[in-house]
Amino acid sequence: MKMKQLAIIALVFASISAHAEFVETMPSSQNMQMNTVQATQNMRDGYHVILEGYITGRASHVDSEKFFFKDETGSLKVEIDDDVWRGQKVSPQTKVRIWGEVDRDSFNRAMEVEVDRLEIIQ
Repeated sequence: MKMKQLAIIALVFASISAHAEFVETMPSSQNMQMNTVQATQNMRDGYHVILEGYITGRASHVDSEKFFFKDETGSLKVEIDDDVWRGQKVSPQTKVRIWGEVDRDSFNRAMEVEVDRLEIIQ
């Protein structure tokens, strides 16, 4: 009897995983308005943004995840974790779209964008 119950439980779990579906949790550019660097400078901590522009270089030799991002309205510092790059090769001439979150330091009010997703624009 126990074997029959275990078989039924295994069958239920197998059928649940067979019907799994991936749902993208990152906001798409269709769901959010495109932002500019200039507008981002005035946003509150935690605000989600989408920016298009260029990664112009490293912002720090100490922290390898800090970069400068530039669009036609200005530049700001961004933090891009290694896994966000996903093997993409980006130079200062490569136009990118980034999705991220405004991060303000509560001590000195310095602002940067923590990048959650980076996409090369062709």
